[in-house]
Amino acid sequence: MIQESRYWKVPLVRAAKWLERARVEDETAERILARIERELFIGFYAIRKLLDTFKVSPNTRNMSFLLSWSPCVKMVDYMNAYRIDEFFDLNIVQSEERDLEFLCNQFIHSYVFAPAQNEDGSLAGIYVSSDRARSSKLYFVELSHVLSAFRTVGKDYPTSQHMRRNEKTHQWEEFVE
Repeated sequence: MIQESRYWKVPLVRAAKWLERARVEDETAERILARIERELFIGFYAIRKLLDTFKVSPNTRNMSFLLSWSPCVKMVDYMNAYRIDEFFDLNIVQSEERDLEFLCNQFIHSYVFAPAQNEDGSLAGIYVSSDRARSSKLYFVELSHVLSAFRTVGKDYPTSQHMRRNEKTHQWEEFVE
């Protein structure tokens, strides 16, 4: 349970700043790619925990992103998940709107994960697919979406909240008057 959210939020803003500046170069590629992976996984885990503990406003909770995706053309497994160009048709690109929790789950439960770089070595985005989605879709998450999620959650300190207990599930939920 997260009691004080700033210890989870401040690192999100720091991670966004680092991801925006990161450059993958031959001599540091392994170290930088490992840090990119760690920042993304821990960052999206932190966001999911903050969502689960009602430490963000309804506006942040309801953020949505237009994600591009390509269809799976062959069954992906652990031995070939890195060969995305062979197992997904990257020439076919479709898009769909997804919420912040869905985005978090793609990273937390990622089965396919591959950072994409611009020509200057900066991070363009990430190809990612969760264990559930891997047999149908590979999502491309633009870096701008990651930065927006990290910064929005990292700077969101709600001052009030309205909750009620769901009569069917007996769990607390937010409601807007």
